[in-house]
Amino acid sequence: MADSVGEHAALFPGLAISHYSTVIIDIQQDDQPLVYVNPAFERLTGYSADEVLGRPWHFLEGRAKEDHALLRRVLETGQPETALLQNRRKDGSLFQYELTLEPLHDQSGELAYIVGFQQDVTVREAAIQQAEQRLQITLNNLPEAFISYDQHWTITYVNAAGAAMVGRPAAHLIGQALESVFPDPHRSPLIQAAGRVMESRETEHVSTYSDVLSREVETTVYATDDGVALLLRDVTAQRRDQQELQGSQERFSKVFDASPLAIIITRLRDGQFVEANPAFYQLSGYTRDEVIGHTSEDLQLWVRSDQRADLIHILQEQQRVIDREVDFRLQSGEVRSTTLSMVPLSLMGEDCIVSLVRDVSEEKRTRQQLKISEQAACHTAAELQRTLDLSLDLITSIDAQGQFVTVNAASQRLLGYEPAELIGHSYLDFVLPDDHNDSKGVATLLREEKKLTGFQNRYLHRDGSVVWLDWTSVRLPDGLTYAVARDVTERRAATEDLAFLAAIVQASTNAIIGTSLDGTIRSWNGGAERMFGFPTTEMLGRRITELTPPELRESEAYLLAHAAQGVSPPAIETTRLTRSGTRIPVQLSIAPIVNAAGTVIGVSGIVQDISGRWEAERQVQLLNARLQRQIEHLTGLRQIDQAITSSLDLTVILGIVLDQVKVQLAADAVTVLLLDPHELTLFYAATRGFRTTAPQGRAVRLGEELAGRVALTRQPMILNHLQNIAFIADWRDLLQQEGLTAYAAVPLIAKGKTLGVIEVLREQPFDLTSDGLETLQTLAGQAAIAVDNAQLFLELERSNLELGLAYQETIEGWARALDLRDKETEGHSRRVTSLTVELCRVLGVSAADLVHVRRGALLHDIGKVGIADAILLKPGPLTAEEWVEMRQHPLYAVDLLSPIHFLQPALDIPQHHHERWDGSGSPQGLKGTSIPLTARAFAVVDVYDALTSDRPYRAAWPRDQALAHIQAEAGAHFDPGVVQAFLALHH
Repeated sequence: MADSVGEHAALFPGLAISHYSTVIIDIQQDDQPLVYVNPAFERLTGYSADEVLGRPWHFLEGRAKEDHALLRRVLETGQPETALLQNRRKDGSLFQYELTLEPLHDQSGELAYIVGFQQDVTVREAAIQQAEQRLQITLNNLPEAFISYDQHWTITYVNAAGAAMVGRPAAHLIGQALESVFPDPHRSPLIQAAGRVMESRETEHVSTYSDVLSREVETTVYATDDGVALLLRDVTAQRRDQQELQGSQERFSKVFDASPLAIIITRLRDGQFVEANPAFYQLSGYTRDEVIGHTSEDLQLWVRSDQRADLIHILQEQQRVIDREVDFRLQSGEVRSTTLSMVPLSLMGEDCIVSLVRDVSEEKRTRQQLKISEQAACHTAAELQRTLDLSLDLITSIDAQGQFVTVNAASQRLLGYEPAELIGHSYLDFVLPDDHNDSKGVATLLREEKKLTGFQNRYLHRDGSVVWLDWTSVRLPDGLTYAVARDVTERRAATEDLAFLAAIVQASTNAIIGTSLDGTIRSWNGGAERMFGFPTTEMLGRRITELTPPELRESEAYLLAHAAQGVSPPAIETTRLTRSGTRIPVQLSIAPIVNAAGTVIGVSGIVQDISGRWEAERQVQLLNARLQRQIEHLTGLRQIDQAITSSLDLTVILGIVLDQVKVQLAADAVTVLLLDPHELTLFYAATRGFRTTAPQGRAVRLGEELAGRVALTRQPMILNHLQNIAFIADWRDLLQQEGLTAYAAVPLIAKGKTLGVIEVLREQPFDLTSDGLETLQTLAGQAAIAVDNAQLFLELERSNLELGLAYQETIEGWARALDLRDKETEGHSRRVTSLTVELCRVLGVSAADLVHVRRGALLHDIGKVGIADAILLKPGPLTAEEWVEMRQHPLYAVDLLSPIHFLQPALDIPQHHHERWDGSGSPQGLKGTSIPLTARAFAVVDVYDALTSDRPYRAAWPRDQALAHIQAEAGAHFDPGVVQAFLALHH
C-alpha cells in the first residue's frame, strides 16, 4: 500500500486544497505513524508537516480515551466513524473539532490506512455558549423553574416558578447553600448532572423523577461564568410525550453530517475516467470495470449536465474549483447531494482533472433537522408513536424502577388498558401474582448481563382474564429496558389442545390411522382396534394395504400418492377388511401430515364405519321421495290457489290445474269438461298432453260415455284396460293414435252442484294408491271452486253491465225530456255532451272520469226543471227578477242530483258551467282555476253550440265567427288554456 500511496501522490493536490484538515495514518506499522497531513491541518493545529510526519498519530490526542475508542470502532467494523472532540494547538490553545476516520484498503483488500478529516467547530461551539447566555436572560421571564449556583453550590438566582416548585419564597433561597435547602443534595441526579457540567462546561439535559420536588422534571443544566444554571420543567403529566421526544432527539443526535471522500481522475481531452479510489466505487455503486474508460455521460452521473460544463469553465479560469455543491446520480438511480472540488493535473503527459467528491446528503438532512423547531420534533415523535401504535405487538420501555415509561396502543387490545393507564405504574401491578418472582428474576438478569433476553409470563387483562405474553427485552446503557411482547395465549392453549386432541383421537369411535410415506402404519387408535379387530401392538409396523381389498389397492394407492405430494383428496366411500375377513363399508378421509418446515412426512386417515348410515340413508331416501310427492302436491295446490285469487280467467286457471294433474299423477294426457246446465251436456274446456288432435268442440251428453257417467253418478272412475270399452269412433281413434290405454276421471263438485269432469289418461296402467286418488280428488275440488268462482263473476259482471246501461239510458231520457220542454235547445244536450267528452280527453282527463263528464254534460241544465214555464218559455226578454230566478238553476241541479250517490262525481258541470274565468259568473262567482276543469271545458262547448245553433230570435253564426268569439273571450269568460285546446281540436 505504501507503493500505492506513492503511485497516487497525484491525488494529494486535491487534498491540499480542501478546507478540511486531513491526515493519513499508516496502521500497518506498530506505532501507527502519520504519513500525510494537508495544509488545512497545519493551519488548524499550528504544527507543520515536518513536525508530525513519521510520529505516532496519538501524540496529538486531546482526549485519548475517546480517540482510541473511535479508532478501535473503525478497525473493528471497517466503516467510517465520526465524533466531536477537543484538543490543544501547538500554542496550547484549546479548540473543538469534528473528526471523521475513514478506512482505506490496499489492493489485496487488507486495511492499510486510516484517513482522518478534521473540521474546526470552535467558533460554532462559542456561538452556542453565547446563545445559552442569552437564553439564561430569557428564562428569567419563562414559566419554567430556573435556578443557578456558583462554584461553591450557593444559590445565586431563583425565578418565581423555581420558588413555587421548591415551595419557598425566592428571597429565602438566594444566597443559601445547597445543603441548607435540600438534604443530601449530591445524591440527586440533577445535582450530579450540575456537577458534571461544572467540570466539563458542557450543557446537559436530564429527565428524571425528583424525590425532593416530588415530581417528574425535565432539566437543562448550563455552565455559567461562575457555576451552573438549571432550567426545570414539570413534565409529570406529559412524561410519555417527553420521553418519546427525548428518544427522537437521541436518534437525531446519532445522524452525523460526515461522509466518505470519493476521488476520481478524468482525462480532459475525452472526459474518460482513468482512475478512481474505492470510496468512489462504494459511493457510486459502480465497479471498476464499469467506470474506468467511461465518461460521466456514459454513467449519467450528472443530474444537471450543464453543471459539468460550468465547472470546467471555472476550472480553466481559476485553476481550481472548491467545494461546489452538485447532485450526482448513483448506479441505483438514487440522487445524492455532494461537494465537489476539482484541480487540474498532468498525468503521464495527459491533461487531467482530479475531482474530490464528498457525499453531504446526510449533512444536509442533518442541518435541516437541526433547524426543525421543538414543535416539529414533537410532531415527529407523535408520528413515530402512531407508527408504533399500528403494531399488533406490545412495544414498551421500562425504567430502572420497573415502571412503564412508554407504551404503544397495542396495550388496549392485548390487556384492555389504554397506554396512559400503564405509564408511570410498575409492570408488576399487572403481572399475575404467581409470576412475580420469575419476572423479577428476568429483570435482574437484564440489569446484570444487558443482553437480549426472551421469556414468557402471564399478565392480568382488565376483564380479569389471563394473557400469556412472549417477551423479547434488552437493557440499554440509558437505564431503560426496551421490550416487545406478543400475545401467545392462543399458542399456549394450542399446546394444551394437542393433549386434548390426542385424548380425543384415542377415544374416537372412528379408526384414525397414521402411516409413513411408504405405507407403514405408525399410529393406530382405539377406534381402529374396535373396527378392525387388530390390537395396536400387532398393527404397528405393518402395511396399510393389508386392510384394503385386492381390487381396490391400485386406485387407493393413487390417492395415497397424491396425499404424499401435499394434496388432500376428497373423502371417498369404499370397503375395508376386518381381521375376520368381513368386508365393511366405510368413508375414508386422508390428508398429508406436514412438519413445521412444510415437508410432507406421512399420511393420516380417518375411517368411519358407514354400515348404519347406508341403511339410514336408504330409509331417508324413501321418506324424501314421499315428502317430495307431498311437497309437489302442496305446491300444486298453492299455485292453483294463487291462480284463483289472482285471476278470474277460467282458461288460465284450468290450464294450471291440468298442468299440476299431469305432473303429480304422471299422466300422459288430461282433459277437463264443463257442464252446460241448460243443455245437460259436457263440453271440453281445456286439454293437456295430446300429441295429435285434442278432443275440442265435441259434446258429451250427461249419462253417456265415460265422462257423462262420472258426472251423472258423481263418483270417480278408474279403468286400466280401455281396449274392452266401447267408444264412439272418433274418440276410439284418438286413443289409439295417442297410445292411451288407461283412464281415470273424477267429478267437479262445488256447493253440491256438478260442474264438470277431469279425465286422466296414461299409456301405462294406473297404480293409484289412496294417496294418489286423494291427490286427484283434491285437485278436482280446487278446479271446481275455480269454475264456480268464474261463473259467479261472469254473472255479476253481466248484472253490473245491465245496471250501468239502465243508468245511462235513464240519464239520456232526462236529457231528452229537457230538450223537449225547451224547444229552442232541442238536441243541444246530445251535441255538447259529445264535444265536451272529446275536449276533456284532449285536456288529459282520465277515462274513468270521462264517464262522469258525460253524465254531467247530459244533465247540465237539469236544474231548469225548477224554473217556472212562464220564465223558461217566455218569448220575450226576461226581467231582472226573472234573471235572478233563472240563474238559480245550477243550485237546483245540486239539490236534485246530490242525493243520488252515483251522480255526485258528475256535479261539477251542472253546478259550475255558468262560472266565468274572470270571476263574474254565477252562482258562486268562482275565478280562474278554482273553477273545476270539466266545468271550464263545458262552458266553451256550451257557448259554441249555442252560437252555431238557430234560435227564434237569431240565425246560427258561421263556424269561423263563433270560433273568433270564443278566442276573444279567452281570459275573460273562458280559461285561455282550454280555449287553445278547443281551437286546436277544431283546426
